[in-house]
Amino acid sequence: MIRLRGLRISYDTGFSLEVESLDVRRGEIFAVIGPNGAGKTTLLGAMALLDRPAAGSLSLLGRDAFGGGDRLELRRAMSVVFSQPYLTAGTVADNVALPLRLRGRRDPAAVEAALALFRVGHLRDRDARTLSQGESHRTALARAFVTGPRLLLLDEPFGNLDERVREEISRDLRRVVRESGAAAVLVTQHQEGALTLADRLAVMIGGRLLQQGEPQEIFARPASKAVADFVGVETVLPGRVASRQDNLCAVEAAGRTLMAVSDCEPGDSVFFCLRPESVSVSLNSDAGGRRNNFPARIVAVEPWGLEYRVELDCGFPLQAAVTRQLVDGLGLKPGLEVYASFKAVAAHLIKR
Repeated sequence: MIRLRGLRISYDTGFSLEVESLDVRRGEIFAVIGPNGAGKTTLLGAMALLDRPAAGSLSLLGRDAFGGGDRLELRRAMSVVFSQPYLTAGTVADNVALPLRLRGRRDPAAVEAALALFRVGHLRDRDARTLSQGESHRTALARAFVTGPRLLLLDEPFGNLDERVREEISRDLRRVVRESGAAAVLVTQHQEGALTLADRLAVMIGGRLLQQGEPQEIFARPASKAVADFVGVETVLPGRVASRQDNLCAVEAAGRTLMAVSDCEPGDSVFFCLRPESVSVSLNSDAGGRRNNFPARIVAVEPWGLEYRVELDCGFPLQAAVTRQLVDGLGLKPGLEVYASFKAVAAHLIKR
């Protein structure tokens, strides 16, 4: 559905977007995540044929997007949804019918079908200016799908919604994309939304796609320190592989020996990476079969979403994510002496 090779867009400000390769398949939701200013919206603008690249190729629906053909036809095969719904004056049904009217078409059946897809049929006669945020976003998605687009491009579409509404709309969007056979590209800095919605994702930093793959793989096994920092790998320690037996590496880091499953070689300089949810905290030294087990002192205990983040001093800084029940049950508080443990397979090594 989308095939991009060697894309480059440069600006007088000095910022440049350079993407070597990106493919989006039929029926897939592909997310591009990254911090503000990473170039995500610029990339989406190129896909929407709003920006012409200085170099590279872009194929949409099997056609060269800049090969001199009818780009209007390609634009009409896609829809774009922005962070704000931008609804017009009139009813919900009027808003959903707008893309058809702009094409000189009148298709009440298509309007009703789009309303039903995103569960806003009961709002069809409501003034669009009276809708809640969630209802407005559903209406914007219904409007985007009323023409039966083959490509859907979304720029930070759910950033200002509360978590429950965002999850509900994300589930409906996944269902509609699957059923329609369309392809969707989402760009966002909100990692939770991308994890909920995307089949595959890419991390963009500084105008470059640093890693692409399945969401869980990227979050668990980042390819670089920059990716690890962005996706929330809070323990990142410089170290050196001292030895390896089969695929079990002993890593010397912060004056300790840490065990990790990896194909790195002895002598390799690495970053030892560990996500906070992989760390267990207990009051005794029983590691439960985990190869890494260290006495630790609690530095801080802070709320972290639905969990708590425990900052630990093990001779090296370590972050753990634990439940409220564990905090209360063990009486976790700053200054308490505990044990921190984690499995070797949970650690990830990045060559420096």
